[in-house]
Amino acid sequence: MEKIMKRLFHAGLLGLVMLAAGVVAQADNLPSIPGIEAVPVTPDLNYGGFFKHHQPVKIVFGVADPGNQLKETLINTIATVRYLRGKHYRYEIQIVLYGRAVLTADQWKQKYSSYSAQFQALQDLGVQFRVCHNSMYSLHVKADDIYPYMKIVPAGILQLTKKQMQGFAYISNR
Repeated sequence: MEKIMKRLFHAGLLGLVMLAAGVVAQADNLPSIPGIEAVPVTPDLNYGGFFKHHQPVKIVFGVADPGNQLKETLINTIATVRYLRGKHYRYEIQIVLYGRAVLTADQWKQKYSSYSAQFQALQDLGVQFRVCHNSMYSLHVKADDIYPYMKIVPAGILQLTKKQMQGFAYISNR
């Protein structure tokens, strides 16, 4: 009887170790973004299946500030993508750059080159970028200088309005 109990204990312990390794392996398969730390989420933290039944999850971020607002948006976007992909949920996420944030869409601006790898990584994960033509015009940013995967829209504010009218949740990180 004691031998059986020991085997059961060791089998249970081995099962826990394998389960923990599976959680770590699953987390390692989730996307990462250069320069943004990945925050692990334990399986017990969830939304009670809400997003499972409300797909795709639709979010639009409006970004006017190329500093802290953009940084916070990039952090929030990757955290959101990591969570949704980890659950195999579909999503549509768009980042709209307007105001001075359009300067970061100019692939030749050295001052904002640190965003390049983050933008590309998010684009590779299906995040779309839209850039405000009005702001580009005001700030003398040329269409040919915008990253090729970013699309120019007539007005960033109207793009945000359009996405909200299409059912997207609007996040500004202000």
